[in-house]
Amino acid sequence: MARLLCVAAVTISLVMAAAAAACGRSAGPLSAAAIRLTSPLGGGHAYVEVTGLSDEALGALQRADLDAAQWSDLLRVAVTDEAPGMLGSYGIADGALRFTPLYPLDPGRQYHVRFDPVRLPGAAGSDAPPLVARVGQPALRTTSSTVVARVYPSGDLVPENLLRMYIEFSGPMGRQSGIEHMTLVDEGGQEIRGAFLPLDYEFWSPDHTRFTAFFDPGRVKDGILPNQQLGRALEAGRSATLVIDREWRDAHGLPLKEEFRRRFRVGPAQDQPLDPASWRIQPSPSVGRRDGLIVTFPAPLDHGLLMRALGVTRDGAPVEGEVVVDEAETRWTFTPNEPWREGPYHLLALDILEDVAGNQIGRAFEVDQFETVDRSPDPKSITIPFQAGSTGTR
Repeated sequence: MARLLCVAAVTISLVMAAAAAACGRSAGPLSAAAIRLTSPLGGGHAYVEVTGLSDEALGALQRADLDAAQWSDLLRVAVTDEAPGMLGSYGIADGALRFTPLYPLDPGRQYHVRFDPVRLPGAAGSDAPPLVARVGQPALRTTSSTVVARVYPSGDLVPENLLRMYIEFSGPMGRQSGIEHMTLVDEGGQEIRGAFLPLDYEFWSPDHTRFTAFFDPGRVKDGILPNQQLGRALEAGRSATLVIDREWRDAHGLPLKEEFRRRFRVGPAQDQPLDPASWRIQPSPSVGRRDGLIVTFPAPLDHGLLMRALGVTRDGAPVEGEVVVDEAETRWTFTPNEPWREGPYHLLALDILEDVAGNQIGRAFEVDQFETVDRSPDPKSITIPFQAGSTGTR
């Protein structure tokens, strides 16, 4: 096996061993138990180990058929004392109980480790206290530089039934939850509690520079119980401020360079389905040129979905090009990689396209699909034809 380098070790001899000896009880296999974080010299994920267990205890663990929950009860690694245990694999290696996380640990972040000897196979009746420690790898940088670069919707006015927000950062962020670092405050500076939906997993872009935060849909959608009890987090005619605190850690384990605040006004709910007939397409692009095809919308659409649910096709095949969304998400510009050719093209809108309140083509977010009076069609992809014309005919 490759040599190992211990980058951050926490060795905690169990005080209970001395107490047990004073009371005439044997500390047994736990007298030298310790927690440490180890990183392989040749690369790979750092892992957490419990060392100093007896051969008897390790053998019992190897023979035991523990499920994921039982392993986590025995050895739990988490970002906080209250957070759920991290995903990963358990096993016995080099005379120690080992946990290898599914995803790499964030440099500079401290993790909470709890080993509960009562959960060892055959330890029924034991009153040994848990062994706890905090472990972490050093930060890769020492100076904070990551900031919140953009928040979508980008306009100053949002509907009171806003469904989601996108937070874009200037650099990659860590894998930990972001909701705990986001707060909405009202005009009086008071927190609007329960605005965002807490999830067991997070919605990150592949490069970890874009985070999606969902407003609780139970409060957003009119007429259902959470909405009736709590109302919407946003209220038309008022304003709110999004606050993102500095403690949100980047990929180097460092806090953000500065706190972020963004104030916006709240307007009436958007409760009508998308109507492609209201979209305006710029006159035909010129053959032989790479003019941008511009599509404008009467109200902002969802920025993330605009980047992947709207495109251009020719003869049923996608046309490759670059997309720019601006004007507070009311304008979409497509510039082809190759010059336009004479003949028909189509603007393709996939059925996942939504506005910022979750309304789709042909169906509003507020529609209850279980109501017999609902005669709105299912969302569907649509195509809008356009022609590339001769140069100078625009």
